[in-house]
This record gives sequence, C-alpha cells and structure tokens, in this order.
Amino acid sequence: MKNTLSAIAIALTLSSGAAYAQNDPATMDVGLSMLELATAREFSKLGIDVDPMTLSLNQLATIKAVLGSSDYNVNDKASQVKAIIASN
Repeated sequence: MKNTLSAIAIALTLSSGAAYAQNDPATMDVGLSMLELATAREFSKLGIDVDPMTLSLNQLATIKAVLGSSDYNVNDKASQVKAIIASN
C-alpha cells in the first residue's frame, strides 16, 4: 500500500510539472517522447507488449515511478505496470 501511494504521489507531481510545460509545446513534446522511449525500453525488459504511445501521460508517469522504485521486485513491477495499463 505504501508503495502504491508513493507511486501515485510521484505521478501527480510529474503530471503537474507537465501541465506547467504546456506553455512550451516543443519542450513538452521532447519530454513526452523521452518518457515514452524510456517506458518502451522497460516494457521490453519486462516482456510487456504495449506501445507506450497509447497510454496517457498520467499512466506513463505512474509506470515510470513504479519502475524506478526500489520497493518492488521485478515480478511486482510487472504486475503493477500491467494493472496501470489495464486502468486505461
């Protein structure tokens, strides 16, 4: 539960930062592309066959927070990511 709350808090923080970046569309596009590419690499490592471009910014931020957390083992990370994707 603590891990999930941490992931949600990080996602909300990242989402609010993204809203600020909307003043500069080029910056937001670059940031979003970097987030999508980083997520795609992690999906490949976990064997998850989903195109990150089909996910919302909130989902991407939450997934990145889970993947960057040391609170989860690989199996837990994969399960958490699949649950976030399913909430689409």
